[in-house]
Amino acid sequence: MDADVIVLGTGLTQSITAAALSKAGFSVAHVDVNPYYGGDDTSLTLDELVEWADTRTHADDAAAPDAYLSAQRARYTSISCSTSALPQQSRQYSVSLAPTIIPSVGPLINSLVSSGVSRYGGFKLLEKVAIYDGPGSVKPVPGSKEDVFKNKDLSLLEKRRLMRFLMFAAGDFADKPELEGKEQMPFVQFLRETFSLDQRTTNALAYALAFCVSASDPTLPALQRVRRYLRSAGRYGTSPFLVGHYGGLGEIAQGFCRTAAVSGATYILGRRISSITSHSLEERTRKHRLKLHDLDEELKCDLIVSSSDFLLGGSLSLSDDIQMENTHAIARGIAIIDRPLSFSTTEQASSIEPPDPVDYATTDAEQLSPTREQLDTALLVLPPSSLPDGSSTVAVNILTTGEGSLSAPRGKWIVYISMPLLEETTRSAEELLRPYLDAALTLAVPNPDDSAAPLVPLFTMFYTQTPAPSMPSSDSSRSVLRVTDSLPILPEVADSATSQAEVLFWKAVELLKGAGCRPRPRKEDDGEEANEEVEIDSFWPPLDMVDDPSEDW
Repeated sequence: MDADVIVLGTGLTQSITAAALSKAGFSVAHVDVNPYYGGDDTSLTLDELVEWADTRTHADDAAAPDAYLSAQRARYTSISCSTSALPQQSRQYSVSLAPTIIPSVGPLINSLVSSGVSRYGGFKLLEKVAIYDGPGSVKPVPGSKEDVFKNKDLSLLEKRRLMRFLMFAAGDFADKPELEGKEQMPFVQFLRETFSLDQRTTNALAYALAFCVSASDPTLPALQRVRRYLRSAGRYGTSPFLVGHYGGLGEIAQGFCRTAAVSGATYILGRRISSITSHSLEERTRKHRLKLHDLDEELKCDLIVSSSDFLLGGSLSLSDDIQMENTHAIARGIAIIDRPLSFSTTEQASSIEPPDPVDYATTDAEQLSPTREQLDTALLVLPPSSLPDGSSTVAVNILTTGEGSLSAPRGKWIVYISMPLLEETTRSAEELLRPYLDAALTLAVPNPDDSAAPLVPLFTMFYTQTPAPSMPSSDSSRSVLRVTDSLPILPEVADSATSQAEVLFWKAVELLKGAGCRPRPRKEDDGEEANEEVEIDSFWPPLDMVDDPSEDW
C-alpha cells in the first residue's frame, strides 16, 4: 500500500495533523499499535484502564516487548492500582489519561470549528475553579469584575488593587511601564511588588488563574495566559473553560481521525510494527517501508510523522524536532467516588436564605442536612505548601468530572490529580499524591445516612508519566517528523498539541512537495476533479458544506 505520509500514533497532535494533511489532499495512512484511538491522550473504561496499567507494569515472559511497549514502560512508572473489585458499571466510565480543561478561545476550538470536527463531540462548561484554604474549606478565584465585587473576604483597598491588575492583564500590556524590564521576573513577585497584592490573592492569581507551576514561573507567559483566559469568559458561558465529553482529548482525537477517514485516510489499529526501513530514492520509489505484524502487504511512504515511542531503537534519522519548552514528569492520580465535592465557601453559606420551617411529618435525611453546592465539573488548585505532607515548591491541580460530562454513570465522579515533578524523587506517585486526595475528599458532600462517615474511594490508581526522551536530529534525512510532548500546564495541553500539529502540517507540506508528492485536486461542483495544481494556503480548507445547526456539539 502506497501513501504520501504515514502517521504513527493516534494522539491528539498526530490526529489533527493526519486530518489536516488528508483534507489538504495528501494520501495518509494512520497506524496505531493500540486497539483504541487517542494514544497517550486516550479515554478508557475502567476495565481498559486496568489492562493498560497491567501491560505497562508486568513484563510478558512469553515474548520480548516491542519497541513501543518498551518505551511506554520506561515512560509510565510507579503504577499502583487499588486491588479491590472494580466498581459496578465499570464500562460506563470514560477515564482520561490526559485530563485537561480547554479555553473557550484558542487553537483547539478554532481547529474544531474550521475542520468541522466540532459536529462529532460535545462539551460542558467547567462550573467552578477554587483554591484550597485548609481542611474542608476553599476560596473562590476572582476572574471578573463581578467576582471581585461579590467577594466579601477582600477589603475595599484590596478590591481596587485586584481590579487594577485584572484590567491591566486583560488589555494590551506589552508596552506598559508596569511590565518594562520585568518580563522574566517571577510572577508571584511581580504581583506583590507591582500591584501590592497580598499573599492570598497572589496565590489565587498565580496558581488558579495563570496556572503557574511554581513560584519561579516568569511573568510574561503567565500574563499571556491570564489575558487569554479572561477573554475566553463569556464565549460559551460564564466560565472560560470547557470540559470535553467522554473523557475529553481522547474523544476529540477520535473526531479528527473520523474527519481524516472521511477525506480518504486509511486506518490500521491494533497491529504491532515489525520494522521500519528507509531506502534511497531510486526510480521514484517510496522512501520508507513499514512492516506490520500479521499483515502481508508493506506500507510505503515518503514521510513519517510519529511520536518517539514508535521510533526508539530504530535506525531512522529525524528532521528538526518541534521542541516544547518546560516539559517535565507528572505524578498522576485517578479516583472514583460516589459523593460529589462541594466548593461552597463560608461566604456563600452565609448568603443562603434560611430554610422554611421543617415539616417533621415529611422530614428525610436530605431535608435535614445543610444546603451544599454540588459540582459535576470543577477544578481545585492547591498552591505550594498547602498541605503539611505536600509539596512546598509546586502547585497541584485536582479536576473532577461526573455524569454531566458523560464520563461517569449517575451518582459517580472521577477525580484527577496532577502534580508536576520538577526534580527527581524516590517517592512513589501514590506517596506524593495521597495527601492531596485525602484533602479533596474532605470537601465531599456529607453522607445523608451518616454525616461523620469519611468518603472512601471506590477505585484509585496512581502513576508517574515522564516526557519522551530527546532524539538526535540529522541533516542527512528530512523525512521523519517527531511529535513531542505537549505543555503540561492543565489548560494548555490541548492548545499546545494543536499548535504543534499546525507546525508539523506546514513542515510536512514542504517535505512532501519536495519529494514530488502532489495533493489530489478537489472536486468541482459537477463532481469532476479540477485540473490545476492545488495551492495549500491555510491549515484547514473551507468546509464543503455548512454544518447543520441542529447537530449537537
